[in-house]
Amino acid sequence: MKTKDNTLTRIQDVTISDDFVKEIANKSIESLETANLFLFPPKVNDMEDLDTSHFLLKANTDEIRTTNVMGIIGYKNERLFIGSRFDHSNDYFFYYMLKKVLNMNVINTEVNMEQQSSFLELLISMFPKFLNNAMKKGLYKEYKVRQNNDTNIKGVIDFKRHLKENVPFLGKIAYNTREYSYENPVVHLIRYTIEFIKRRRGLRQVLYMNDVTRENVHVIEANSLHFEAAGVTKTIHHNAKNPVRHGYYLEYQALQRICIAILRAEAHYFTRDSDNEVYGVLFDGAWLFEEYINTLIGSRYLHPQNTKGLGRQYLFNNGNGLIYPDFISRSEVNQKVADAKYKPIHNIYGRDYLQLVAYMYRFDAAEGYFIYPFQRSIHDHQDKKLSLLSGVGKTRTRDQDIQVIKLGLEIPSEETDFNQFEKLMLEEEQKLKDRML
Repeated sequence: MKTKDNTLTRIQDVTISDDFVKEIANKSIESLETANLFLFPPKVNDMEDLDTSHFLLKANTDEIRTTNVMGIIGYKNERLFIGSRFDHSNDYFFYYMLKKVLNMNVINTEVNMEQQSSFLELLISMFPKFLNNAMKKGLYKEYKVRQNNDTNIKGVIDFKRHLKENVPFLGKIAYNTREYSYENPVVHLIRYTIEFIKRRRGLRQVLYMNDVTRENVHVIEANSLHFEAAGVTKTIHHNAKNPVRHGYYLEYQALQRICIAILRAEAHYFTRDSDNEVYGVLFDGAWLFEEYINTLIGSRYLHPQNTKGLGRQYLFNNGNGLIYPDFISRSEVNQKVADAKYKPIHNIYGRDYLQLVAYMYRFDAAEGYFIYPFQRSIHDHQDKKLSLLSGVGKTRTRDQDIQVIKLGLEIPSEETDFNQFEKLMLEEEQKLKDRML
């Protein structure tokens, strides 16, 4: 079944089974999390507009309603694809944001993520992002016990092995040492995944799409010369039972999970006869749109990130009032703030205004922007400027005109070719950047 985020579907138009609806609907996102369900951002609690009690899908006897989540979720042999409500007859805007944020290579302009093969292609396309994030911490290493039998004792004596190997005594001592090693099940799992992707003729180029990915693949290959010793099945099983838990290497846990999902998919893991486990890739719409806007204006605007605790700001001098504006201009002259809103212009009101005006006051900004997507075919758009009033019961604006400006990013809606869609998006992006200078 195919639908869009924040969309209502009458029950008579629903094409997924009752079993699927019962398994997915009216359950918190946290309760749906499995080893094969990937969330962006990675932690549900980091979703600004969602929380662990939020539903992916709401259902009753008359209708089902999607929330602010996009992506694909599957159960047994059924899949539900949730695209962007700002797309019209295709899903190009959703794919375009994925391409920009995750550095995905959108090769097939007729991508159809409802199909199992396309779901696997999505996982493979995301692999470099997970690999590069993990490798920023260096190559993963684990302690490995080495058995020694010589005169240079550096570890714990293994008396049982010593008596077995060194009687009569010839001067050698059997002992064990613990040393860090890059030859470990996690690195071997990554190597198996790389080898699998190399065999996918249409997707192998994701391993060589940039210098960083190419170098990281080379490092893995150079340090996993014995990856075939245990075999792929044992390697998958070991990693599934032993997820990476060390705080420093936490990014490897996500990489470990996507490697398992890719290799299991190779063995037709996601089929009718598979485990009754929910799987898929889901994106918080607000997070994805915000990260997409950052790819456009990040060179001129700082992007504090509450999901990573980066760029903390405070309202007060005693460290109270922790805030994370979406964007703050890097220039301290005529400083500006901006807020990315993944919703229509008429849904930006009330609390949204209060938050942005507070940020503007904190950073002495005379201009604040709401950035939102829209389709011209649905909405006759023009930038809307709101001037802040002054005084009680008065309707005059301040001597220094302080403005909140709603800036719309037009999403092409009539294109039938992804390349043409991308060309038009680049033009609209440039218009947005010019208005925010």
